[in-house]
Amino acid sequence: MQLSVRLALGLTLVVGLIGCAGGARVLPAGKQGIGSIDLEGADTIDSDDLMSGLGLVYARDTGQPFARFLVAQDERRIESYYVRRGFFAATVASTVKRGPRTDVTYTITEGPRAKLVRVEIEGLPEDAEVSAAQLRELIPMEDGAPFDHETYELAQPLLPQRLHNYGYAHAKVTGVVLANRERAQAVIRLIVELGPLVRFGKVGLIGVPPGLLGAVESRIFVKEGDRYDPDRMEETRAALYEPGRFALVRVEPQLEPGSPIAAVTITVAEAARHDLRLGGGVGLNPLAFEVRGRSRYAVAGWPIDLASGHVDFEPALVIQRADRDLQPRVDIIAGIDQLDLIRPRYTGAIEASFSYLAVEAYTSYGPRLRLSARTPTYLRTIQASVGWQLGLSKYFGIAPVVDDALRERLGLKGADRVGAFDQSLVIDLRDDRVITTRGGYLELRAEEGTIAAGGALSYFRFQPDLRGYYSLGPVTLAARARAGVLTGNVPVTRRFFGGGANGYRGLPERQLAPFAGAGSAAVPYGGAALLDVSTELRFPIGTFFDLQFLGATFLDGGDVTEGWSNIELGHLHWATGLGLRVATVVGAIRFDVARRLTRAGAGEPRAGDNFAFHLSVGEAF
Repeated sequence: MQLSVRLALGLTLVVGLIGCAGGARVLPAGKQGIGSIDLEGADTIDSDDLMSGLGLVYARDTGQPFARFLVAQDERRIESYYVRRGFFAATVASTVKRGPRTDVTYTITEGPRAKLVRVEIEGLPEDAEVSAAQLRELIPMEDGAPFDHETYELAQPLLPQRLHNYGYAHAKVTGVVLANRERAQAVIRLIVELGPLVRFGKVGLIGVPPGLLGAVESRIFVKEGDRYDPDRMEETRAALYEPGRFALVRVEPQLEPGSPIAAVTITVAEAARHDLRLGGGVGLNPLAFEVRGRSRYAVAGWPIDLASGHVDFEPALVIQRADRDLQPRVDIIAGIDQLDLIRPRYTGAIEASFSYLAVEAYTSYGPRLRLSARTPTYLRTIQASVGWQLGLSKYFGIAPVVDDALRERLGLKGADRVGAFDQSLVIDLRDDRVITTRGGYLELRAEEGTIAAGGALSYFRFQPDLRGYYSLGPVTLAARARAGVLTGNVPVTRRFFGGGANGYRGLPERQLAPFAGAGSAAVPYGGAALLDVSTELRFPIGTFFDLQFLGATFLDGGDVTEGWSNIELGHLHWATGLGLRVATVVGAIRFDVARRLTRAGAGEPRAGDNFAFHLSVGEAF
């Protein structure tokens, strides 16, 4: 390993020297190189940011000779840089010192920074649907605050957009900054050309395949006679993409100059009916290496126009690193998804599946049937679902350390028939589901095992999950709290486990749980109560080889016990650590290293193992 590292470092050094030699430029005879470039008087701005935009700096870094015109150009660049930040009276002078290389010093007289006196809005009638105050609030500079031209520029596109959202589809807004250099004052003047209030006209459909007309019409939020609103058109486009039946959706208004009517043309193109997807992944922790595969074959419009059939095959193999013991896991699922079940945009599904699961304490296998229904996503944030499931699980390969009394308590007696009703509620306020920087997320899941559902066991399972995200510039603070409660005659396959890349990272997956046996022969069998808490600070590192690297530092806590009364908030497992992420189109490739802070001694899970590492895809939460 040391030899490989040294060899890599040696090669890197050699390549770097060759690159430097190859990139060096020999100056033409009689031409001078560029030496030091200094700024004097730049007291209130970021000097590094200013220097990075100078032509003379670029010429020096690329080995070009000194040219006097570059100095004059940079003087204008510096003055423009200051003016855009409200220093209207800023002046720049340069000093050029000849020698073996030419040194240049820019002396800056900043002057006072201008204040924004007011924002004047002209051309907006008093009876308009939108007020001048609503436009003014789009420019995030208070009267009397330092003027910043970039802030004003970023707000400019929002002004006509706000008017369009209120139905003024032809509205234009032009703006000018009136700068008073002597008084260090700025006035923003906005001139509004409102045009008529526009309403939607006829809505035309192009390309709708047979059998899907009703589904398309139920997802159109643009109605003839309604006030023009670009957001309604975007909602229509998103809703038509939602079922996955169209490869292309266009919602285009037909706006004639000055017309108060905007007809809308909706064009759709059907996606391929047959779809085959293949994928996979790997996971790594101190105990095991896991290889996962996933494949799906789906047929749209089968067995009826508003349905889609699919078959999923999801194999996985867990290889224990200590003894190379293999634990296969297989899920085979066949199902039909139904659009517009009972009501438009409500969906239903029927699934028949077979699973084979080998874990530390036992191996289970058996079939399951599940029916479910899901609401549309209200206000783009809220979605609910209900379901019924009936399954049969058989057990074998029970670990020797699981004695008869524990087998009886866990229900490892040959087979379980599990029938249950389940419900979920999701409130998703995240700004992005892959790379989240702000917002919140709440998920509530409940499951009731009962004879009325066809099962032989009566139990209740409840699991809430709450997450929050707060952006501090480029840094994101993320927090999560998750709990789980089981009561009644609980099936062993529904018990809770903690640990792993997406939970308490101080232990490998499934290792935070009650154990049977002791020492190296001990195996986890799961608990009836779970608590997970985590905070994480995520920050950018940089871009290398066109890949974006991010870092994280985290603190995880939690416990899994036989009952909620056994969880002691003052006596949780705690771990802290560092992580590295590489951003990809499928999510972050993540490597985390955690150190246990508490409860690593005798009698605890994985006693003596103070460190754990995890390689996975996607953020922990």
